[in-house]
Amino acid sequence: MDDLIARPHMLKQVNLSSIRKAIMTKITATRAEIARDTQISSTTVRSLLAEMLQNGEIESTGYDESSGGRKAERYQLKTDRYFAAALCILNDTIHCLVVNICGEIIQASKRKVIEGDMRTPILSFLDELTDEKDIRAIGLGVPGIVSGGGFLKGNQSHELYKDDIGDLLAKRYGIPIILENDLNATMIGLGRSFETQFPDDCPGKINMAYLFLEKGCISASFIAEGRIIRGFNNFAGELGLLSLYGQRPLSELLAESTDDSQYTDVIANIACWICAVLNPRFIALGGPGFRRDCLGPIGDALYALLPRDMAAELIYSPDILNDYYSGMAYLAAGKIFDEIQLIKE
Repeated sequence: MDDLIARPHMLKQVNLSSIRKAIMTKITATRAEIARDTQISSTTVRSLLAEMLQNGEIESTGYDESSGGRKAERYQLKTDRYFAAALCILNDTIHCLVVNICGEIIQASKRKVIEGDMRTPILSFLDELTDEKDIRAIGLGVPGIVSGGGFLKGNQSHELYKDDIGDLLAKRYGIPIILENDLNATMIGLGRSFETQFPDDCPGKINMAYLFLEKGCISASFIAEGRIIRGFNNFAGELGLLSLYGQRPLSELLAESTDDSQYTDVIANIACWICAVLNPRFIALGGPGFRRDCLGPIGDALYALLPRDMAAELIYSPDILNDYYSGMAYLAAGKIFDEIQLIKE
């Protein structure tokens, strides 16, 4: 195993985790496909598949057509065995989701945040849920910059401080935890929705930007070749700090742009910058501060600034909450089988 170190009694759990991931990735898989994808011997795969069948963790979906030899049996994970929790923080509400291994949301509820205390409703929900279901991972969408096992957010003095909620959850529940910025999670959900609607259009390689506008704030998220661009310290997308034409920050300009023509000009220039730097195919615009009627004029202004082949196609994103849900559900489900990993010494 080269430099990979695993205690003998742990190796079985490592192999099981790899097999679960392989089946989840392919939706259904044969023993030969699993052995090839995991580099685990066919004999070991056969033994572990038999155990997983007996435990009710997987089920057979039938046999492939014969190509001259024995028909290969195909397996899939049962979706009612393992689950993840996905929590989406939005203003004074915690949106609480229960997700199966396919990233499908099977339950949704809400908990209110009282006097800024997010931890109490989060822990209350998770304590109740872990008593009811086999929760293998937790995903948390946060209104700030992800930093290690927590996130950075601003106080009333505009200073950044860290909330170590991720470290707290990891210590309390002992399962994989993933934190993601709320807008990045929304971008992931939007990207997955687009790929579902247009499965033949560069699957997994989407290039898109998302501009989120609300009063006094503009921020962005980017996907390049199917991957979120977070930047060195996860600060990518803080567009409100930039200035236009040497004037005040964009967030202030937009907050004061009562005239649609000025608003259109500012957004078109932002889109122009994004096209020049990242060259996305699409730029999605949304948020409570976006003026839907300005979408057409913004597009016209963008095409006046750039050659057609360089300008992105502008689209409106009306269902931000659903995209947020989808993104966090996908991220949380992806961590379900990350419980044990081999490490290099």
